[in-house]
Amino acid sequence: MLGRTMLMEFRKSWKGFTIFIIVVVFTAAGMAQLFPVISEAFEEVDELEGEQFVHMEIEEDIIHLSWKEMDDFVEYIVIEDSHPYMVTSGVVNRTSLNHTSIPHTEEVRYFAVIGVTDESSKIPIGMTSTAEPRDPIEELMETPFYRMFTTGRADITFEEIEGFLSVELYSWWILLVGIYLAYISVKSITEDFEERRMDIIFSTPLPRRQYLLEKFFALSLFTLLMLVLSGIFLMLSVHSVGEAGGSVFFVSLVTSWPMFLVIIAVSMFLGVLTKSSRIAVGASFAVILVQYSLFMAGHMVESLEFILPYTISYYWDYNSILLDGIFKLGDFLVLSLLTFIVLAAAIYVFDKEDIPA
Repeated sequence: MLGRTMLMEFRKSWKGFTIFIIVVVFTAAGMAQLFPVISEAFEEVDELEGEQFVHMEIEEDIIHLSWKEMDDFVEYIVIEDSHPYMVTSGVVNRTSLNHTSIPHTEEVRYFAVIGVTDESSKIPIGMTSTAEPRDPIEELMETPFYRMFTTGRADITFEEIEGFLSVELYSWWILLVGIYLAYISVKSITEDFEERRMDIIFSTPLPRRQYLLEKFFALSLFTLLMLVLSGIFLMLSVHSVGEAGGSVFFVSLVTSWPMFLVIIAVSMFLGVLTKSSRIAVGASFAVILVQYSLFMAGHMVESLEFILPYTISYYWDYNSILLDGIFKLGDFLVLSLLTFIVLAAAIYVFDKEDIPA
C-alpha cells in the first residue's frame, strides 16, 4: 500500500526526532541570545592596555620609547610583536632606565614594557604601537585559522549578529544536524536487515524502490520540519535581542535542506550496501567529517582551494544569504541532482541484493 512504509517510519522515529528537534531549536535560538553579551567583547578599543604609561616618539628612522618609572623595579624589559596579543613576541631591550631607542621600520609593530622587581617578579607596565589601535580579536580573525570559519569572507565581524552567527552557528551546522541524520538514516535501513524483518516486509507486494523512497521521504520531511522550526525560532530570537533582518536567518537555515538530503541519501546507500549498522554509521560519519575537514582546509590554505567544489558544504553558501541577501539557485539544484544520483544508486544496489532470511 502506498505510503505504508513512510507511515511506519514516522511512527518508529518520531520520539527520537522530536527530542533532536528540540535540542537543535534551542541551540540555534540560544546562540542568538548570546550575541548581546559576546558582542561587547568584540567592540573596537580606543587604546592598548596601559597605553597611558608608555610614550612613543618617531624621529626619522628611530623610535624613542619612554615609560613611567617605578621605584620597585630594578629592570625593564621591552618586547615587540607584529600583533597586539603578543603571542610571538621577542625581547628588544633590557634596561635599568625608563627609556630606550629602537630602529624604526615600515612594518607595524607593537611594544610592551614589563617591569622586573627585586624578587624577579615581572609586572606589565603598558603597551604602545606604530599602528592605529585595533581590536586584537578583529586582527586574530584575519588569520588563516579563523578564515576557515568565515568561508574566506573578509567582511565578517562579531559586531554584527550575521557575522557572529555565521561563525558560531552556521560554520558547524552540518555537524550538529548531519551526524544525527546520518545515524538515523543508516538505522532505518540496517535495523530491518539485522532484525531479519526484510523477508517479512517483502513478502507483501511492496517494490524495493518504493520501500527506499518512502523511507527517504519520511526522513526528508522530518528534516524539513526541523529546519523550518529552527529557522522560525532563530528569527524570533534574533528579533528578541533587538536585531533586524531576521528573515535571512530563516531562509539560510531552510536552504540547507538539500545538503542534508545528500547526507540522508549517502547514509541509506551505505546502509543497503553493507547491511551493517556499525559499518554504515562509521562510514557515514567519516564521509561527513572528511568533507567538512576538506571544506575548512580549502578556506584556510589557498593552495587547497581547488577541493572546495568537491565538498557538499561548498554548495550551501549561507554567507551569501546572510551578508548579501542572495540565494544561489544553482547550488540548490546541484545538491538536489547529487541527491537524486546517490538515491538512484542506492535503489540500483538494493534491487540487486539478496535479502537474507
